Amino acid sequence: ISRTMSPASDDDFYDSALAAKLAAEDERLESCNPLPPSPLAESLAVEKPWYKQKCRLIIIAAVSGIVVAIALAVPLVLAQTSIGGGGNDQENNGASEELSSRKNPEREAIIADRLALVTPGGNETLMEPNTPQYRAWQWLVYDDEMKLDPAADNLQQRYLLMVIHFPSMMDDSGDGQQWGSPVHECEWEEVQCKDKLDLIYEYGQDDIVWIDDTPERIVTGLTLSQRLNGQIPEELSLLSLLQHLDLENNKLIGSLPSHIYELHKLDTLILSQNQLSNVDDIGEFKHLEHLYLSMNNCKGPLPTSFQNLKHLKTLDLHTNELTGDLFKVINDFESLESIDVAFNDFTGTVSPLIGSMTNLTTVLLGNNQFSGGIPEEIQFCSKLQDLSVEANHDMGGIIPFVLGQLTSLVYLNLSTCGFEGPLPASFGDLTELKFLDVTFNNLDGALPKELGSARSLTTLGLAYNEFDGPIPSELGLLTNLEELVIQNTNLKGAMPQEICTLRQEGILKSITASCDNLACTCCDCN
Repeated sequence: ISRTMSPASDDDFYDSALAAKLAAEDERLESCNPLPPSPLAESLAVEKPWYKQKCRLIIIAAVSGIVVAIALAVPLVLAQTSIGGGGNDQENNGASEELSSRKNPEREAIIADRLALVTPGGNETLMEPNTPQYRAWQWLVYDDEMKLDPAADNLQQRYLLMVIHFPSMMDDSGDGQQWGSPVHECEWEEVQCKDKLDLIYEYGQDDIVWIDDTPERIVTGLTLSQRLNGQIPEELSLLSLLQHLDLENNKLIGSLPSHIYELHKLDTLILSQNQLSNVDDIGEFKHLEHLYLSMNNCKGPLPTSFQNLKHLKTLDLHTNELTGDLFKVINDFESLESIDVAFNDFTGTVSPLIGSMTNLTTVLLGNNQFSGGIPEEIQFCSKLQDLSVEANHDMGGIIPFVLGQLTSLVYLNLSTCGFEGPLPASFGDLTELKFLDVTFNNLDGALPKELGSARSLTTLGLAYNEFDGPIPSELGLLTNLEELVIQNTNLKGAMPQEICTLRQEGILKSITASCDNLACTCCDCN
């Protein structure tokens, strides 16, 4: 079937079809559909450019809307985070503030200027990273909770202590404040101080010298045992008013560094348990009163400079390899209170001038090569409490009767010295004596009954001598006696019941005797 259209109806059909296609194209463009444009749209693009313009306007409007939304949303989110306590933001802010606080070039520079004055090598040393000086400087600027003013009078003093501390970083084991804690450095563990006014009174104004500003509280004592690991930092010598310095057990080897001798105010120096072999300049410490050099590697005669130490009160040299005539060096050290030179190789005699050392309380001369006996003049050392000359095999002679006049004696060791003759009856007057050892000598004769009056005795060694006769019953009066050693003598008879009673009562814990010639039911027979 065919249909014939009139020209009018054909135009109407074309117009309506065109309108439909244009409407569809409008709908696609309004939604910005990314599909490829139809041929019709391309043919109409010239005639209808407003379609593309409309799309551009829609895109711009959409983007603008998103930007505005973000701009409005961000402040709201930040406000909510702040109100809600936002931990992460707080941490980030804290980190940012900390980073900012670590950058304070003005404070760094001001403090560095002052610290350079007390730093060997000045700024060059101070600015070298990873050195104790650099670390102490940075610690003062940023980490010290005391937050010292750069002009504080104790800034340099605090710095010097931290330079000493950083190489070891040892934990303090005592009950005091650890080094670096936020208190005045004078309150740190093993640090002693005095007020400036007290030191002015002690030395005079002119002797209180500091490189820059003198602190009101000045470090005068340091105990650095096991802190230094073999090195004594030069900064130590800048604590110029030190009076007490303990460097015990620090693996110090060889010679003391020269700068240590600049501590002219030292009165106590403790160097025990190191490996020092050279202290030739020790006499530079002319005000030294207490010197401890025990258990080092010192060999040969005492250095000549030793004779400058006229103010010594304590001399401790035990366990070295020192030789020579000790008393030729110290015979006029009249201030001495304690001498311990045991376990060396000193020779010569114990000088009669020991009698002028009337302040002596301790004399320990054992395990050397002294000879010539004990001089009678020792009787003038009336404060003597501890006297030991054991294992000086050539000491010889008799035991002086005048030792019984030293009534403050608590400890008396005369063993292995080759002494001859009787045991002085005057020992009965030593009422404070707790320890008496005369073993391994050539003593003979009867035991003095007066010995029973030395009521404080806890240890009595009489073995390996030529004593003979009976054991006096008066020894049973020694009611504090815990140990009695009497083997290898010529003592005979029976052990007095008074002594066995002490054993039975649990007071006398040990009786070591030779039972061949001695009848004893309470002895540990040897």
